[in-house]
Amino acid sequence: MACENNAIKHELLIRRLQYRLKRQGMLELDVWLSPLHQALASQNIKLTQSIEEILMCEVPELLAMQTGQRPIPEELKQWLNISS
Repeated sequence: MACENNAIKHELLIRRLQYRLKRQGMLELDVWLSPLHQALASQNIKLTQSIEEILMCEVPELLAMQTGQRPIPEELKQWLNISS
């Protein structure tokens, strides 16, 4: 029962993150973040946590990350086409 409950919680988290990835309020950000939908499908917990972390940022912070003015989590660089 506890395992089933955790699976449901994880599925709800994934769905919530997928929704938020599409709703940043700027088409440029939506397009830039779109590869993270595939990243969520990988079921990698650390990657999911990094996506959740980046989605807590405000639009100006995300734009700064997109332009390289602010660092992004290392796990996301390959998905967002940013070299180390």
